[in-house]
Amino acid sequence: MKTLYLHGLDSHPTPEKNKIMKDAGLELTALHINYREKLGVYETMKDTALRKNIEFIIGSSLGGYIGNILAEDLGLPCLLFNPAMHYKDVFYSKMPEITKPKCPKRFIVLGLHDENINPNYTLKVFSEKGCKGIDQRIITAHWLSHEIDPRTFEEMVNWAVTSLRK
Repeated sequence: MKTLYLHGLDSHPTPEKNKIMKDAGLELTALHINYREKLGVYETMKDTALRKNIEFIIGSSLGGYIGNILAEDLGLPCLLFNPAMHYKDVFYSKMPEITKPKCPKRFIVLGLHDENINPNYTLKVFSEKGCKGIDQRIITAHWLSHEIDPRTFEEMVNWAVTSLRK
């Protein structure tokens, strides 16, 4: 499954997470994005997704926010780790207004000890989004903060991939 991975703000794709995604059978595109300096991040990611025929999106934090909008815009399933849903515009990128979400399946993992992204706010956003027709599954992880440890990352990637292949 062709997958686009979007890391968080001031982060980068790590070899360990890339390996986990590849070991799950994903054909991975994981670009390093300097969100603070890159102009048109959303447009670049959308172009990349279309050009590479992406079938699945995984995003973390700011990458989760962008990944969610991309999934809704392009009609792709997504796995989001602590998505930063409080962002409205991502620095120099104009985010599209999604009036009718097309994302068929959305998997969300929220760390209940996340001090950067309020998990209660994120839960509220996704409960109010009008998720009719979307198979949305949310895991609230009592052991997790904002940083996603490799074991949790692997378990959640495998959970989402297995669910998509059923």
